[in-house]
Amino acid sequence: MKQTLEKMAAVLLGSSMMCSAMLLPATAAEDPADTVTMTAVITLSGTTATAEGENVTINGSTIQITASGDYEISGKLDDGQIVVNVADLTADTGTVKLHLNGVNITGTKDAPLLIENAENTTVDLVKDSENFLYDGKTYSATTAVIYAKDDITFKGEGKLRIEAAYQQGLHCNNDVKINGGNIKVKTEVGDGIRGKKSVQIKSGILDVNAGGDGVKSTKGDVLISGGSIEIKAGNDAVQGETSVQISGGSLKANGDRGIKNVAGAVKITGGTILATATDEQTASVDSVQPVVMFQTTAEQVKDQMIALTGADDTAVFEMNPDKKFDFVLISSPELTVGTNYSVQIGGKKAASFVLSTPVMTLDAVEVPADVAATDFDINGDTNPNVLDAVILARIVAEDTTLEVDSATLERSDINHDGVTNIDDTTLMLKFLAHKL
Repeated sequence: MKQTLEKMAAVLLGSSMMCSAMLLPATAAEDPADTVTMTAVITLSGTTATAEGENVTINGSTIQITASGDYEISGKLDDGQIVVNVADLTADTGTVKLHLNGVNITGTKDAPLLIENAENTTVDLVKDSENFLYDGKTYSATTAVIYAKDDITFKGEGKLRIEAAYQQGLHCNNDVKINGGNIKVKTEVGDGIRGKKSVQIKSGILDVNAGGDGVKSTKGDVLISGGSIEIKAGNDAVQGETSVQISGGSLKANGDRGIKNVAGAVKITGGTILATATDEQTASVDSVQPVVMFQTTAEQVKDQMIALTGADDTAVFEMNPDKKFDFVLISSPELTVGTNYSVQIGGKKAASFVLSTPVMTLDAVEVPADVAATDFDINGDTNPNVLDAVILARIVAEDTTLEVDSATLERSDINHDGVTNIDDTTLMLKFLAHKL
């Protein structure tokens, strides 16, 4: 009996150990960064840096990485630069992986991050980290805070702030890929993100505030398939040389010239999109997903809600533009051809329409003027009160026993949209409740 119990205990102990061993890899896999063996760990310190590991040379405040591998970087450089320069791309075709973990670099004479030579470079924004890159007044050769001569990819769960007072935010001679991270780019005069071959946005949070173009491909495509993107630009919010293709994500593109594909139509197959402009509207759109475009009769101020509502006044689309505008493009998977919609700007109904085609351009939209207290004086006695509300309600209900003159009927159109209806009644009730 004793031997039997000992055997059972041994079996149970062995099974427990096997289960524990099986569980360990799964736990480690939850955070891949925990399993990365760093080629070198670089610590920035004011005017210089230290490195523990291989393939790193330090010359004052210039830190050069010379081979593919994983490099963790942290600390602050007051005036310096990280340079990726793989000596032989034939022998070394691997990816240089930069793990930014609390980096703050100002480059007064050259790009704080320069990809001089590498087959591929990945910028991994370490979870919970905040990273900052700033430019200077004059650059010797490069023209951006991040300047990449080869492909560059951004990923991770940390934050990256790029601020350029004098240069571009990010420039790449090949492909820019944004696959994650919380990235904010601010430029005073230059473009925000610029890739010659392409800019591809698949995931993450991207906020661009640019004096020039927002997101731009100078020779190729802009491809947006995911992410939460907000762009405010002095020129084009989004510009592609050969194509602009949007298939997913959330995009708010507010610029003087909105979304532009130099070679032809902007292609939309998915995503929730608001594009606004003042100088120039989108030339053409080729869309599988419903698109509504319109011009307003007068220029509108920023930060007022642009909405599309259904027959029951439920909003199916809502976004606030970051710039003044007079042209609007809206696209959303929530829109359905054959359905009645209303355009609301700043809470005021500006137009009603039936979405009859997948890509629809409305007639010029006139936004009703702001209402004043005198607009609620329906009977003309200079004292707007509940009696005016009663008269308005009877007009809306088409009460044939009510006798009113043309002046009263004209005053009953409180929101000045050309018709007296339930919208005017709603405004009246809000006024009486001291909510207007």
